[in-house]
Amino acid sequence: MSLKFHANTYSACTEDEVQILGFADDGQQPEHYLLLQRADCFDEQDRQLGMDTYYVELGGQCVAGYGGIERLQLAPGRLTLHFSRDQAWCRGLPSLEVSWDLGLASVEAVEAAFGEMLLGTDTQIQVQRGPAVPQ
Repeated sequence: MSLKFHANTYSACTEDEVQILGFADDGQQPEHYLLLQRADCFDEQDRQLGMDTYYVELGGQCVAGYGGIERLQLAPGRLTLHFSRDQAWCRGLPSLEVSWDLGLASVEAVEAAFGEMLLGTDTQIQVQRGPAVPQ
């Protein structure tokens, strides 16, 4: 079962040495959201527990875990995450597609935020620039 939602809010920032990236359908009381977090540095315990990577949370689905994004496809107004079948938290969830109106976030801004979030991982990033893909 793949998931889809239309985002009306986007944010990417760093707070207390944690990178945060999120899309949500509502800024105040989201029903559906994508949230990624990654600490700027990891300790030995993080490494031992497999928490030395990004954390993903899919609101409205009670799905969350560390790592698991195999491929990211980004185009104007659209993001698709393809999940690994090897991670227990996302097994059975092939993909998530988030769409948004073009004024919300540029491809360049989202690409930069994901580039930092996924730094040092095996995640493939594919970016399409140019006109928006019809939704």
